[in-house]
Amino acid sequence: MMKHTRGLVASPRLRYMLKWEERDLLLRRLWGSDLVRWYFAGLALSFFGTSAMYLVAGVWVKSLTGSDALATIAILCVYLPGVLSPWIGRIADSYRRKPLLVWTDLAIVPVLAVLFLTDEIWVIYAVLLVYGVKAVLVSAAEPALLVALLPQDQLAKVNGLRMSLQEGMKLVAPLAAAALFAVYGSWPVIAIDALSFLFAAAATSMIKVDEPPPAPRESPSWPHLKALTWPMSGAATALFTGSIGTAASFSLVENGLHHGPEFLDVLTAAQGAGSVLAGLQGKRANVTAGLVLIAAGALARATAWLPAVLAGGFLNGAGLAWAVIAVVTLVQQRTPPEVLGRVSATAISIVFAGGPLGLAAGAALVAHLSFRTIYVIIAVAAVAAAVGTRGDRTRRFTARRAPAWRTTDQME
Repeated sequence: MMKHTRGLVASPRLRYMLKWEERDLLLRRLWGSDLVRWYFAGLALSFFGTSAMYLVAGVWVKSLTGSDALATIAILCVYLPGVLSPWIGRIADSYRRKPLLVWTDLAIVPVLAVLFLTDEIWVIYAVLLVYGVKAVLVSAAEPALLVALLPQDQLAKVNGLRMSLQEGMKLVAPLAAAALFAVYGSWPVIAIDALSFLFAAAATSMIKVDEPPPAPRESPSWPHLKALTWPMSGAATALFTGSIGTAASFSLVENGLHHGPEFLDVLTAAQGAGSVLAGLQGKRANVTAGLVLIAAGALARATAWLPAVLAGGFLNGAGLAWAVIAVVTLVQQRTPPEVLGRVSATAISIVFAGGPLGLAAGAALVAHLSFRTIYVIIAVAAVAAAVGTRGDRTRRFTARRAPAWRTTDQME
C-alpha cells in the first residue's frame, strides 16, 4: 500500500489511514511475539500472588494479635527494603536479568513455605522483609529485561499495559484473598502466592532474549538519577497528593456523600478503572499530564456530588498511572544498561515513597481541615508541580538512541 500511494500522501485522510495501518502492523508484530506473551503470562501470575499476599499480611497479623500497630508494621516490612534500592539494584546490574528473575521467583517459594510451619509474628515479619527485598530486586531487573526485549518506541506501550495488568490484579486478587482468608485462613493464600511464583519462573524461563554480559567496569549511577530529578519529583508529588486524597476520602464519604465506610470500595474501584484504562494509553503517558489529571480529579471530588466524585476518582487513578509509566519509560530510555538496575530501583523507590508520606500528611490534615479544603490544597500542589515539570527540563529526557547491543529483529 505504501508503494502504490506515495504520490497521494498529501491527502490528510490518507495520511491518517496509513498511520493507523502502520500502528496496527506494529501491534500485531508485538503481540505475535512469543517472548512478549510469555513475559505478560509471568507478570500476571506474579501480580496476582503479590497483590493477594500484601492484603493478607496485615489482616493475618491483626487476627493473631488484635493490634493495628503490629498489622501496620507487617505492611511496612514489605516496603522497608526500598531504602536499600541502590545496593539491591547493584545486584541486578551484576547478572543477566532473565536468569536473575527466574531464580528470584524460585527462591521466594521456600521462604513462603516457612509460613506453613509457624505463625510466630517475628517469623512473619522476617518473611515479609525478604519478600520486600525480592520486590525491589524485581523492580530493578524487570525494566532492564524489557529494554533488551523491545524496540525503544514500544517501551511506553508495554509499560502502560503492565500498569493496566497490575492495577487490574489489585482489584481482583484482594477480593479473592479476603474470601479465602475468611473461610480457610492464611494457608491457601500462601499456597497460591508460592504457586504463582513457580509458574511465573517457568513463564520467564521461556523468554528468548540476547542479553549483554554484565559490565565489568564500575559505572556511577548518580549522574543518571540527577538527570531525571524533575520527572521523578513530579511523579513522587503525584503519588504524594494522590495519597493525601485517599486519606481525605474517609471524610468525603461520611460528611460529603453521607454513606457508610463500605462505600470507599466504590471510590477505589473508580480509581482502579482510571489506572487500568490509562495504562492502555501508555504511549501518551506524561508526568505533567498526570499531575493535571490529579488536580482536576481533586477539584471534582471537592464538590461532593456523586457523579463528579466518581469521575474525580477515575481521573486521579489515570493521573497516577501516567506519572509512573512516564518515569519508568524515561529511566529505560535514558539509562545505560550497565547501571539500569540501580537507577531503576532507586527511581521507583523515590517515586513510590510519595505514597506513605502522603498518607501520613493526609492523616494530619484530616484532623484539622475539611475534605473540601484538602482537595483544593491537592489541586494547587499538583498544578504547581505540573508547572515545575513541564517544558525543556523534561522534554530533553524523552529520547535516547537504542543501545548498540540490541538487535533489530528481536520481535520477529
